[in-house]
Amino acid sequence: MTVTPGPPLDGDRPSADRPGRRRIPLRFRLLALVVVIVLLATATSNTRTWWAHRVHDMTGGSHSADFVIGLVIGLLPLVGIALGAIAGRNRRGRRGRRVLRMLWFGAVGFIVTDLLAPSLGRYGVSKSTTRVFDHDAPGYLAGVLTGDILWLVLLVVGFLRARAWWRRVTSRRGAPPVHGRDDPAASPRIIDI
Repeated sequence: MTVTPGPPLDGDRPSADRPGRRRIPLRFRLLALVVVIVLLATATSNTRTWWAHRVHDMTGGSHSADFVIGLVIGLLPLVGIALGAIAGRNRRGRRGRRVLRMLWFGAVGFIVTDLLAPSLGRYGVSKSTTRVFDHDAPGYLAGVLTGDILWLVLLVVGFLRARAWWRRVTSRRGAPPVHGRDDPAASPRIIDI
């Protein structure tokens, strides 16, 4: 009888040197599980009704105070992105972690906004989701809509500025210049005889 050294059932266990599937870290799986549980719990409850009553209790039915609270709630995705940028500003390490932190904070802000106000899609389909806000906090939804529009406009402006920056940077690296309408070399020559 010959005994070969090695772990038992070597073919069943994933090896570090063998290429195969990458495993998702446990912390990400737990975070995803918590998010799913929170979303399921709040989707089946009356979170928006509860929030409308809390806003009414805080503001006493003041239209302008409702608007300001709605504006803050509508801007939460932008606030989350800004907090993620500030939190990762002076830390050493990769720049990708800062971007990931900005995305995580922005996603949390977006989820909170969605939980505390009806989405635009739901508002367009059914007006029943807004009745409680119209009754208890009349300026709240206008503030949320204003905040949503504001951060969407800032997102488009940021995208356009990043695109212009990228074109400027790549043109300095030896890429051929892009000729526009105002460039005299791009216009046809007219010879008058």
